This record gives sequence, structure tokens and C-alpha cells, in this order.
Amino acid sequence: MESINVLIIGGDPEDKKDMVELVEDASSFFPTEIWDDIIYIGKLSLEHDFKIKISRESYGAFLFRRLIDRMKGIKDSTRLVSLLLGITADPIVTVYHFFDETSFKKAIYLVHDYVNKKVGVVSLFRVKEDTSSKLVAHGLGHNRGLRHHAEPIDLMYYELLTAPTLEVDGFCKLCRRKLRDEKPDLHPHPR
Repeated sequence: MESINVLIIGGDPEDKKDMVELVEDASSFFPTEIWDDIIYIGKLSLEHDFKIKISRESYGAFLFRRLIDRMKGIKDSTRLVSLLLGITADPIVTVYHFFDETSFKKAIYLVHDYVNKKVGVVSLFRVKEDTSSKLVAHGLGHNRGLRHHAEPIDLMYYELLTAPTLEVDGFCKLCRRKLRDEKPDLHPHPR
């Protein structure tokens, strides 16, 4: 079985307890056999990559690709086997370039969560407190191989943060079956 290694990115030292509790709340949506433990591994102080302005307020932000690369570097240098999950209250943004009939344009989007098998980041920027554990659970669902739903069925709905209500408070039957089927074999058969 695996652990979830929690790394706080920025923020105050007293956030440790809150962030670990947040991940514990998120993991409670899953079968108990998925993760052994949630381990707080520390706080990472990073300079923001740039500032963004939203509604006349200026915020320090992290560039998504650079932050993911830093997380991969930390995971490799510490030789962690299990998921390394970085959580921040700051915005994480990604930049898309596209051609708009006459010229190239640039658009900046907020990234609230990105989690794969090895590393993940969750931004709690402008996320309501009652939704934050669901956002983390959504990301952890991706870690376990779950995909987005196009309809507001469960926590894997692709617009989770804007959904007024979900059909299931947690994971639907199909997602639970996939989680059950994806469990590692704890007692492998001899060959």
C-alpha cells in the first residue's frame, strides 16, 4: 500500500494541521485500503513566478509547468515511492497560446488540481472551505485512474467547483468499482 506525502507550498506554518486534516477528509471518500498513511513532509517556500491581477487585486502566482517540474525534482531527490501532493493557497496558472484568425493570442487559466500517479498539486485559491476536501478527493481520484464525468454525477465531475449539486456525495458505482478493481494485490500468489 501507499502513502500520501503532503507538501505545503507557501502559506503559514500553522497550515500544517489544516492541510493534513484536509487530505484526511478527502481520503475518507475512498475505500480504506487505498492509502496506508498521510505523511506531512514539510513546507516549501517558493518565490512566485509572477503576479496576476483579478478584480483589482494582485496575487503572486505559480506557473503550472514549472511547479510540476519542481515537484518531480523533489520526489526524485527524496526517493519517495508514493504520491507527493503539494497544496497551496496561492493561484496556479497555465498559459495557452492559440491562433485567432489574424494573430496569436494568449490566455491564462487557473489550475485548481492536477494529480497523476507520482505527483500532484492542488490550489485552494478562491475555493470555498466546504468544497476544498472534495477538490482534493477529485485530484486523488485521478491518482487512482478515475476520469472526468461530463455530467454532475460525483466528485469526478469536470466542473466540480461550479456544480450546484452532485447526484452522489462521493463516488458513483462505476468509480467505486474501478477503485476496488484497481487495488493492489496485497497477497500476491506465488508463481
